[in-house]
Parts: sequence; structure tokens; C-alpha cells
Amino acid sequence: MRRLPLILAAFVVLSVPSAVAATKTVDITQAGFTPDRITIAYGDTVTWTNKDTSNHQVLADQAAFPTSPVLSPNQTYSYTFTKSGNFGYRDALNTRRRGTVIVRPGILMKASAAQVGYGGTLTLSGSVSSGLTGETVNIDAMQCGTTTFTRVASVRSAAQGAWSSAVKPAMNSSYRSSWKSATSAPLAVKVGPAVSLKRVRAGRFTATVTAAQSFVGKYVVLQRYARVRKAWKTVKRVTLRTVKAGTAPTQISSAGFRARGTRGARLRLLLTQPQAGACYAASRSAAIRG
Repeated sequence: MRRLPLILAAFVVLSVPSAVAATKTVDITQAGFTPDRITIAYGDTVTWTNKDTSNHQVLADQAAFPTSPVLSPNQTYSYTFTKSGNFGYRDALNTRRRGTVIVRPGILMKASAAQVGYGGTLTLSGSVSSGLTGETVNIDAMQCGTTTFTRVASVRSAAQGAWSSAVKPAMNSSYRSSWKSATSAPLAVKVGPAVSLKRVRAGRFTATVTAAQSFVGKYVVLQRYARVRKAWKTVKRVTLRTVKAGTAPTQISSAGFRARGTRGARLRLLLTQPQAGACYAASRSAAIRG
């Protein structure tokens, strides 16, 4: 029982962004913008801070980005650049003071979920910095156990350069997207094997783990819900004994077993992270009645 919190902790899913957007700072002083020329990545943010004792206002050429409010001393204004190019701007209250933001071409990518169950799909989406329709975006994947990326999809961008594509990873994988010479940062997606618990008859059950590899020799943990404590109690370990092939690359590992004192109880199976291994995430079955 003392190990139970560690088992449950395996199901905390952390969101992993495809890239960490940066924030660059520009000071507004009596002498002007410092620095007056900066280069940033697509999706980065620029923050202007009024370090002067007088008011200032950031005004983009041709209204390329929104005009800031009038900034009193120590006030700031931030803008996230979602298009590549050179963006000139000036101080609306002193038009001789000028600056430039250079945004490098790039592509952004995110996933609809950080983890998916085996056999499930998730959506990769993002945008290209041109903001144009019809741009070709390629999506590559590197599956656990391999060392190179392989092309899995190509899609066309829609309005504002937005794109999306459904993917179906068979095991933990890294994805990246590319457009022209720009490539997104890799994005890691975890896959949890499909774990199933079935009652055959009173006191007898079948456990199955479905994935793109065999789990024979690994074990799942049978748990019973304790209503008084409002917690799951570990009942026993069940070692998987047999495997059969499904539709490639699927393999179904299973074991039949007995469990006493489970009549009418809520039961479930856990596949812990040590048993899932390096290429899969921890997983669990739906709860059933014993």
C-alpha cells in the first residue's frame, strides 16, 4: 500500500510544448529605442519598456502591428509577432526615434494532447510565418527505438497560414514539421497501451494489454476500490503469459487469473511505467464490477 502513490503518479501527463517562445526586451529612453534593431524567431514576443521620465508610444509603420497605448514611465507594451518580415516602427510622440523588428521565417506546431491511447489519433496543428494559403507543410515522425525521422504526412496551409494533420502513433514518438527551409522544434507524444479487464465468471478474469509489441513476462496490477477510504487498493500482480497478433503492428498480450473477495467490487488494472518500458507510457483499464 505504501507504493500506491508512486503507481498513481505515473498517470500525471505533462504538456510538452513544441518550442519555447522567447520574449525580447526593448528599452525606450530619451535617446530612443535600445536596441533599435532586433531579430527574433516567429512566434516570439517583444516587450517595450519606458525607461524615460517622459511619455512614449510605439507606432508601427503601415499599421503592421497594433499601436501601443501612451506609455508613462515604467509602463510596458508587448506584442507577439505571428508573421515573418521586417517591421519598422517609431515613437509616435517623437517620430525621429525609430526601431526595427526582424522576424525570421518559421513554422509553429502543437499537439491536441501530450498522450494518446494505443490505436487513437491526435491532431498536430500550427501555422507558417508567411500567413499564406496553400503552403506545403511536411510532417515527419521518429518512433521510439529509431534514430531518424520519416515522412508521415504532407498538408496544405489554410487561411492565415494555419495547418493541421491527424496522426496515429503506434508508440512514443517525436514529431516535427517543416515548411520551405524552416523546421519546428521536435514535439514528443506518448502512447499508452490499451489495457483491458474482463470478468469471465465469479472470481475469474482476463487481463489484456494491446500495443505494437509483446508484453509477455510483464505484469499488470489489479486494484479494488475501497469506498470507505475512497482510494484504490492493490489486490495482486498479474503476469501476462500469452500473445497473439492483431492487425499489424498490433500484438495482444493476455492472462487469465483468479481473484478472491472481488464480488461486486469496482476493479481496474494498472500498467505501471516500469512495466510499460521506454517506448510506452503507463496506462490503466476502465473500471468494471467484479
